[in-house]
Formats: sequence, structure tokens, C-alpha cells
Amino acid sequence: MKPNSLALVLAGGGARGAYEAGVLRFILGDLPKSIGAPPIDVDLICGTSVGAINGAAIGAWNGTTHGPEALSDFWTSLSCSDVYRFEALDLLRSPMRLLRGPSGGDMAWVDARPLHALIRKVFPWQQLRKSIDSGKLGALVLTATEVATGQCIQFVDGKIDPDSMGLHKGIRRVFSQIGPEHVLASCAIPFLFPPVEINGRPMVDGSLRQNTPLSPALRMGADHILVVGTRHTNPTDAPEIHDADMSTATILGKALNALLLDPVHLDLDRVSLINQILNFGTDEYGHDFIDKLNASLGDRISGRLRPVHTICIDPSEDLGRFAAETFDPDKITASRGTKFMLSTIAGDTGESDLLSYMLFDRAYTRQIEDLGHQDAKARETEIIRFMEHALVKHTA
Repeated sequence: MKPNSLALVLAGGGARGAYEAGVLRFILGDLPKSIGAPPIDVDLICGTSVGAINGAAIGAWNGTTHGPEALSDFWTSLSCSDVYRFEALDLLRSPMRLLRGPSGGDMAWVDARPLHALIRKVFPWQQLRKSIDSGKLGALVLTATEVATGQCIQFVDGKIDPDSMGLHKGIRRVFSQIGPEHVLASCAIPFLFPPVEINGRPMVDGSLRQNTPLSPALRMGADHILVVGTRHTNPTDAPEIHDADMSTATILGKALNALLLDPVHLDLDRVSLINQILNFGTDEYGHDFIDKLNASLGDRISGRLRPVHTICIDPSEDLGRFAAETFDPDKITASRGTKFMLSTIAGDTGESDLLSYMLFDRAYTRQIEDLGHQDAKARETEIIRFMEHALVKHTA
């Protein structure tokens, strides 16, 4: 990857992925048109969980406005029946399937065969292949978690020298052509969706180990990173949940938040701290401070320290609350069993994190896709400054 690369990093979050689609519709679709600029193309896309779905779609049409428009259409026309099935008898079968494991059942709460068929059929896999093979997209990196070892697996597709990324403890990189099975493995939320086998090895959601995959973007030389998250970052306005409201679904939703969504800002904080150190050193000791520091560190670090410019777009509202307020079992397209299951996990606390992962229905996804578009538009000036700096460096 060439210096000064621009990377797009997409987080996980199940049905919350519609929010990312709205953000991308504004930044990669509407914004260039409104300011009379050419479409924005990125060098690198890193996605995990539902970010793998969105990343593969954007990567296929990198540098055009068609990608974000098509992705928005995908999310705003979904129904739960397009993604999974859940029947009344599954209320009895699912706990036993989870306990038996893959040798005795699907080890999943729901039947995800509709999603598997949808991803294989609908997504522009041939176009993605052309985009990567032509160099239009430098690389696509999707993250999964290997069930047997718990190891983070990064699937890397692009014209990348494996040695250029260095070693990363606890992460195994697999350089191969990315296809539907890699996307499906990355977004297989444990216990909710079944593992996906790749080369005979069961894989689940990459968010367990790396929800917002900044690491490959940094190690592949990106100096400008656009991050799209799926968690509201202002906990002070979250509704208080009393012990009486602490259902299993509520606890599972909070656990998924902790496992899948929390790490992004820790990673961004580390990048910010390193930037502050490098800027201070340059101000105090001269413009060659960073070069001298890297020379002194040598091979004690796997990459070269450098300033990295980031911008992160997060939901301005709690998507768990959005889901609870939106959900109406009479207005979604799903089987009776699915409606009953969603009604059960929705509860009546005014917010439902678990529901926000599972509500793949246009009544919800249209609203949060629009929220993503509004949130990005509200930061238009900041995004323009970031992109101007990125693209000037990008073409220098």
C-alpha cells in the first residue's frame, strides 16, 4: 500500500449496519455531488461483522456513487425473513442446539440460510473481483474469529506484499480471494447465527476480537482513516434499567455491546495519544524527530510511527432505543415465530440493544439509515476538511 493511503474502516453491529449505509450514502454519494467534486475512491477497506457486508459492497463500486446508493437500497428494502427464520418450535429447540454444538445441530438461535442465499445471490462479487484485480481498490480486509482457537483471522484480498504488514501477535492473516463465505463468517454473531466453515475451520463474528479493524489499516500504511461506528457514544442519556427489567435478552444485548462495540474508541484514543506524542516531539525537537525516533526503535516495533488522521462518525442517538420505539410486530415482514421472538426480546424498558442487532426490517433500517445520513451531513464541514487533506496527500 502506497504512503498517504486513505482507508475506510467499518464496525460491526448486526442490523445496525443500516446506519453505516446512511453515513456512506452521504460521504461517498451526496457530498461529492453537492460540492462538484469527483467521486471519492479509497485505497483500503477494512470491515468486520456487518461492516464486512458493507465494505464488500462499497469496494465493488469503489470510486463511484453507485455503490453507496445500491447499499442504501439494500438496507432500506430488507425484511427479517430475508435474513433469518425462527419458528415457534425453535423456542424449544434453540437451547438444546446451543448446548449440543455443531455436531448435534446448528449451534445457533436462528436459521440463517436466507441470509446466506441473499449474500451469495445479490452482492456484486464479479464487480468486486474486477475492482481489486484492476487496482481500483488497493485491498479489502475482513475479520473473523476462529472458533477452535479464538484467534482473530484477517482475510486480505489485494495486491499486498504479506511481509509489508509485519507480524501482529494474536492475529493470523490469510491472503486469498474474498467471497461470500468470508463475509458470512465475519458477520456470524455467536449463538445468534451459525458458524461458517472456511477450509474446514468454523468461523464466527470478527467483532469478538476486533470490532473496528483499525489495525490492518494502520499496518498497511493508511495515514487517513474514516471510521464508521454503530454505537451511540453518550451514555449519560441512556435510560436507567432497574433490576426488575433485567431480562435475559437485556443482559445478552448489553453483553453484545461490550463484546462487539466498545473497543473502537479505545483504538482511536491510542491513535490520538500517539499523534500527540509525535506532534509534541516535533515541536520540541525539530522536524526530524519522528525519523530519529523510528530509527532508534528499529525492529522493536513492527511498523513505522507516523501521524495518522482519523474521523469517526457514530450514531447521535441510541440505536437500542430506536429499535424499541420503532418495533411493531404487526408492521414487519416475518413469520409468526419470528415476530413472537422479537416481541420477547424487545421487552418494555424503552430500549433494546439485542433487538437492534436482530431487527433486519425496513421499518427500522430505513430510520437508522436516514439517521446515519443526517449525522454525516451534520458534520459536513469537518468531513470536507478531512477529505481535502486526505486527497491532497493522496495525490501528492
